[in-house]
Order: sequence, then C-alpha cells, then structure tokens
Amino acid sequence: MPVLRRPIYQRSEGADEDRWGLVFDTDANRFFVEHESKRGDMRGSGYSIKTEEIDLAAFLSETGEGQHQLAKLLNSLFEERKEAVRP
Repeated sequence: MPVLRRPIYQRSEGADEDRWGLVFDTDANRFFVEHESKRGDMRGSGYSIKTEEIDLAAFLSETGEGQHQLAKLLNSLFEERKEAVRP
C-alpha cells in the first residue's frame, strides 16, 4: 500500500508518546488520520506501540491540539490555492 504521510501533531509525557499524521493511501484513494501511541520505556516489559486509523471527519469532530493543527494545515493548502488563482 503506497501512502503519503504528513505529520500533524506530537505529544510526549515522560516515556509515553502520541503522534498523529495525515495519510493518503494512493491505492485506495483514501485520506485518514493515523494515531501511533507508544507506552512505557522501550527497555521495560510494559512497552507497547499501537497504531489506529481514524476517519478524517471523525477526527475533526473532536476538539484538541491535533484537530487544530490539522485544520491549520488544511487551511494553508487552500490559501496556497487561492493565491495561485489570483490574476
């Protein structure tokens, strides 16, 4: 599955880390948000990494810094387009 990824937001709290990214699956022509969560110290027995795919609309319906950063990214894409269209 060829994909294009763009980081949106990252949060770290001690050994725990969360990352969100905008993903475009070029085979399926599908946009989604990928959330990767790392828990615990990599040297410890409780260490884990989980990844989930979140529907874009579902992600944007929540509130938080990740949603704010994605909205900012999407707005910048449209601003670039508006400037390119101006005579």
